[in-house]
Amino acid sequence: MARFSDATRSSEGARFTNFDEVYSALYVDFDNIYTRILEADPDAARAFGFSPYRWVRWIENHALRILYGDGVRRRILKRTCYLNPERYREFRNPFIRSAFQVVDCPPLTSRGKTSTDIHLVMDCMDDLSHSTHFDEFIILSGDADFTPLLIRLQEHARRTLVLSVGYSSPAYAAAASWRIREDWFIQQALRDDRAPEDGEESVASHAARYVPPAQRAGLPQDDDEDDDPCPGNE
Repeated sequence: MARFSDATRSSEGARFTNFDEVYSALYVDFDNIYTRILEADPDAARAFGFSPYRWVRWIENHALRILYGDGVRRRILKRTCYLNPERYREFRNPFIRSAFQVVDCPPLTSRGKTSTDIHLVMDCMDDLSHSTHFDEFIILSGDADFTPLLIRLQEHARRTLVLSVGYSSPAYAAAASWRIREDWFIQQALRDDRAPEDGEESVASHAARYVPPAQRAGLPQDDDEDDDPCPGNE
């Protein structure tokens, strides 16, 4: 039985209609995302590493109405985390307990270079021909080296969602169908469910003071971080 009837675009050109479920695959470049969140908010970084079930649940419901309209459910059927076990071994079990396949990517060079990027690309390419037709590829990484991968996935008519924390290449952002805003992710997915402790600031207070790492460093910012998909990719 088909999961949806023939997809048609609305007059706005940004939404699919007649979808019941969206099948998604999630790929996490742990080292990249964790280290960048750590620079912005150490508590949020720990929540990212120790409570992945929390932000996975948030992603499952993120931007569904904007991207697909009403009455749509996202199912993340594949979850893969690429992690350097020499530096981040403590986070391995929490991801396994949250139904992730953890791919160990130890350093391969004296400069600490790992094989995360090639593992992630190969898995995405393999999943293009997976028996489960994944409608979405969700990539949590700010590595601009993945830009050609996003373009290739788009050529296969797959929607791509990316999360990058800090500065990201304009080409990388433009190649994605949808960019998950880092401030939303940190404030809503990592902080909102955490009970405030004595003396801890409220989420609203943190949101008012939150400044993305790139802005603090004086790097250029993307001007189109709004609620619409990246132009040219819909």
